[in-house]
Parts: sequence; structure tokens; C-alpha cells
Amino acid sequence: MNKRSVGAGVVVLILVLGITAGYVLGFLTSGRPIVLQAGDYRLLDELKAVLQERYYTDLPSDKELLYGSAKGLTAALGDPWTEYLTPEEISVLQSDLEGTYTGIGVVISKTGDQIVIQTVFPNTPAAKAGLKAGDIIMAVDGKSVEQVSVDVVSSMVRGSAGTSVTLEILRDGQTLSFDLKREEVSIPAVTESKMVTPTVGYIRLMQFYDNKASSELKSALVQLKKEGMTSLIIDLRDNPGGMLEEARKIVGYFAPAQVVVYEKDKQETKPLKAPGGAKLFEGNVVIWVNGGSASASEIVAGALRDLIGAKLVGEKTFGKGEIQTIEPLSEGAVKVTVAEYLTPNKTALNKVGLAPDVQVTATDDAKLLEASLEVFK
Repeated sequence: MNKRSVGAGVVVLILVLGITAGYVLGFLTSGRPIVLQAGDYRLLDELKAVLQERYYTDLPSDKELLYGSAKGLTAALGDPWTEYLTPEEISVLQSDLEGTYTGIGVVISKTGDQIVIQTVFPNTPAAKAGLKAGDIIMAVDGKSVEQVSVDVVSSMVRGSAGTSVTLEILRDGQTLSFDLKREEVSIPAVTESKMVTPTVGYIRLMQFYDNKASSELKSALVQLKKEGMTSLIIDLRDNPGGMLEEARKIVGYFAPAQVVVYEKDKQETKPLKAPGGAKLFEGNVVIWVNGGSASASEIVAGALRDLIGAKLVGEKTFGKGEIQTIEPLSEGAVKVTVAEYLTPNKTALNKVGLAPDVQVTATDDAKLLEASLEVFK
């Protein structure tokens, strides 16, 4: 991972994933920071004065107002991937990128207006309690999560190890209640690895966790080759991405020392290569994708299609073709979009995505496998 330690344990991360007087904020424009003068804060001072006088209840603390102002500043860019992160949000993000956190062991997503459990990891509080993929979360500790964002629900479910959380679940028309005790959860990057025919292997990669995704996928590759694998299915459905360096390492197992991605920033377009070394696998590759395959998933899928002729089976990918870096501030950090990425053939996919070579309903595993086996013939 590209990172360096700064400040009190904050790190600068390369990811392929929203003021008051006296604060100076710098933004790189033509290589020079913009320095805001004292007079530039007059509007904020006026706004705060009106809120203090007229707002019907107590205001948040000055620090909370400061954080809110910083979030508003980045939101004004209109870029959903550039945002100010509070110190607490930085800590959560680092845990997410490492695949280790304190909670119950589920992945949640939003379908329409509902918060749905997408994945339940084995040997976690959620699995032990009997939660299932497809369960709809209605409330957390008695508080309704209707019209609440996924991020907020996630923070409600997380907490200190040993503490309890109660989920109200809707399943098959019935409302169920689950009392769970939070634990330290280590989420595997590779959640499934098996032979699906005597010669075809299958690997499910859930996320590009730092220092985990590449090593776990390598172990799975080595084991499946021992079991007779000559063709491989890599399942990247609903994989939201993660660390760029992990994507580069994984592409290197199939195409060492080749260009994985081109990084296009304000000044130049530069190639980023995979590590060198011997190939770990030389057979045919199919990659399962869908609308939840984003960022690093798209980098790997696009690179393997361009470099070794891998076929994409499923549905069009998300289309997150931008790279973010996290830069530390005096408090918290800013996650800022620094470049667009292109596939090795210089195909842009931001807001477009990768179209599959074989269109198949991505929720139908049987049809995906059937289509994949046809590709391997």
C-alpha cells in the first residue's frame, strides 16, 4: 500500500474507492495553496451569529460546527468521493481498509429505502445469532433506520467489544429481534475458494483489504492449482474496491511487470505497473461482475481483460474510475480525488463502467456458471 505515517497515527492512503476564523486551508491549484484571509470568513461569522440568536434549540459544539463547515466546503465541489473526514471517521475508514473492526460481522447495503444485510461472515456474532443475507434491518436499539443512510446505520451497529446491540429484522414478512454482543471482527478478503468442476476453480474476493486481498488470493490460487485447476473464475460481484496496491499485486499474478492502469491527473498520464516475477496462473480466466463491482474491482477486471483476454460475465460494473488519496489535516483529513484511471488499453470507465462480454443476470449463480463454462470450452 502507498502510505506514510503522519501526525498521531494518521496515514496517507491511496484508494480506488463530504471554518472558522483562524484556520487556513490549502488546496493544490497550479501547485500553489489558496490562503483564505480573515475577511473571507465574514459570511460564516454572520451565519453563526444568526444561528446562535435565532436557532430554536442549542447549537452543536464549536468543533462540530467546524467539522460541518469543512464537510460543506468539500461538498461544494460536487464530487461524491472528495470529502472531509473527522478523526473518528478516519479511524473507521482505516479499520474498513484493513478488514478489522469491532461489530457483528455483516455487510449492509441500501436497496430502495431498505437497509439490507448483504453478507454474513462465518464465525461472527451475526452468524452465531442466525442473521441471514437478505434480512432487512428495521431498527437498531429501538431506533428506526427508515430513511437513514448506510453509513449512519453502520455506525449504529458498531461499538466497543463486549457491548450489546439489538436489531429488529424483517424476514419473509415476519419481524424478528436479535440481541448480539459486539466482538473484534476480522473479515477475510477471500470468502470462498473451491473447485466447481474437476478443472475449473472459483475464488470469491469480497474487498481489496490492505495486505490481505493479494496474499489470500495467492494462497487460494496455489491451493486450487494443486487440486487440478486449469481455468479460473474470479467473483468480484459487489466488491466495492479498496487499496490500489492490492489490485496491482493481484494483476501481477497473471501479468507480471505489465501496466495495470494509467493514472491521469492534471499534469500527465502515467502508467502504473504490476510487480515483476513469475506468473502464478496461465489458464483461462472469467470474472463475475455486477453493478456493485467498483474501483479496484474494475481496475483488476479491466486489466485482466486487456492483458490476458479474461472475459467478464454478469452485468455492467459501477463506473468508479477515479483515485483518491487521504491527506492529513490538523484535525481529521481530507479524502480528495487526485486522478482518473484508464485500463491498460487506455479505456476510460468513470461514470461508464465496464460492459460484460457475456450478459447474465448477476444474481443467478447457476446461469453465471453455465455461461462461464461455455467461455472455457
